[in-house]
Amino acid sequence: MNDPATCPHARTQLIAKDSDAEYVECLDCGAILEAGEREEQAPGFDESLSDA
Repeated sequence: MNDPATCPHARTQLIAKDSDAEYVECLDCGAILEAGEREEQAPGFDESLSDA
């Protein structure tokens, strides 16, 4: 298992979903994340609407 603090959480599976949130499990490190948290941590994406 990888360290959750350094894992990019690239491989995930949906484990729970309700009207307010989705929860995924990282297949590499086992961390449970809210789907929105993972998107905020996406490395290498440094683009804003002003770049369009």
